[in-house]
Amino acid sequence: MIKKILILSFVPMFLLAIDIKDVLKGVDENLLIKSSSKKAKALEQMVGYYESKNYPKVDIGISAIRLRKTPTATFAIPPLPPVSSAVGTKSNFTGEISFVYPIFTGYATNNLIKKAKYNAIKAKLETKNLKRELYLKTIKLYSDIYSLNQAIKATKEAVKALSVSLRKADKMYDNALINLSEVYNIKAKKYNVIASLQTLKAQKKSLINSLLYISGIKVDKNVKLYPDTVAKRKKSIIKEALKEREDIKIIKKELDISKSDIKLADSKFYPSIAVVAGIKKEGNSLRLNGNGYANADKSYIGINLKWNIFDGFGKNRASEAAKLKKEAIMLYLDDYERVVKTNIQNSFFMLKSLFDKLKAAKEQLKSEREYYKLTKGRFENALSSADELSRSIAEMAKAKAQVEQYKAKIFFQKYKIMLQAGLKYFKENI
Repeated sequence: MIKKILILSFVPMFLLAIDIKDVLKGVDENLLIKSSSKKAKALEQMVGYYESKNYPKVDIGISAIRLRKTPTATFAIPPLPPVSSAVGTKSNFTGEISFVYPIFTGYATNNLIKKAKYNAIKAKLETKNLKRELYLKTIKLYSDIYSLNQAIKATKEAVKALSVSLRKADKMYDNALINLSEVYNIKAKKYNVIASLQTLKAQKKSLINSLLYISGIKVDKNVKLYPDTVAKRKKSIIKEALKEREDIKIIKKELDISKSDIKLADSKFYPSIAVVAGIKKEGNSLRLNGNGYANADKSYIGINLKWNIFDGFGKNRASEAAKLKKEAIMLYLDDYERVVKTNIQNSFFMLKSLFDKLKAAKEQLKSEREYYKLTKGRFENALSSADELSRSIAEMAKAKAQVEQYKAKIFFQKYKIMLQAGLKYFKENI
């Protein structure tokens, strides 16, 4: 019993210890990622399937046929009349063990194996890229929840300040120092701020549910912006992204697949050669010892060569289509790398802009605090209106929330830049 109490007493500490790293660990268990991982494993099995095409194929077969009539043949030997005679039996059984070994397939099998390997690698990269995208969504939700927490905190402080001002206004009204409309003005502003507080709480609940869906972890007030870095400069991040980004690697792997498709299409121009052999016996019963008319043993060995000479230029068109597809992917890759480079540059510009905005927001908060102190003193001496006091409280709360909002945006932007460099860089630097 004492052990249970001790364990339960530590639960809140564990909850308070949750940070962005803990949430991202939860993302690793996301069902979409697990599904993508299973798909990658399935494609790995296809590599073995195509590799089996290089091995001999051995089949065992048995057939039983019952003819409607006994097979006969008519022999005419002039001047004698034609004579009909049985040449087979109604019941016919065949047993065979066949062997086929492909000697040459125009390099088709080898290229099918290569293509299967590329598809398996591509599927693994797709899983990693999905994880990278989910990480980005998770960090955005996490930073937005932090921002809303701070906005809720500032709004609660505004409600508290308005409540204090309302009590003072009531006393001033009782002493005939202000009109009743001034009291109602503060009260209306208080209820308006309370309504805003409820809206913020509803938005927060929505984000918490979204984060719970992605990561399986529920966070609330224990959201903090822990120290983070973007250690490398813009050029280094771009270089890392072009080399290691999962989505870029996926396109490069598609390029490898297109090369295999060209070779597969060209393999149709070559002949296919295979060794065939079989142990085959026939008979009028399952003993397969003949039917009295033909030899029972029909075993064989030989070479099968097949070479398509003309197919309406189908092979040529397939080869040309594969080459055009490769060229299209090359152009797409070039454009995609330019987009990645541009997006990273824009992210750094945005980060610098956010730092400037944070600096301005801090100065604005200082100004709003001083203005609130001034307005509060003037109101208490009947030198300013209740409307002016209410607005100063609301503006100060807004300024507080704005500062924290920019902190959250900077936090997200730093993590975004690290993820833009690729999952490998992100995990090494988080």
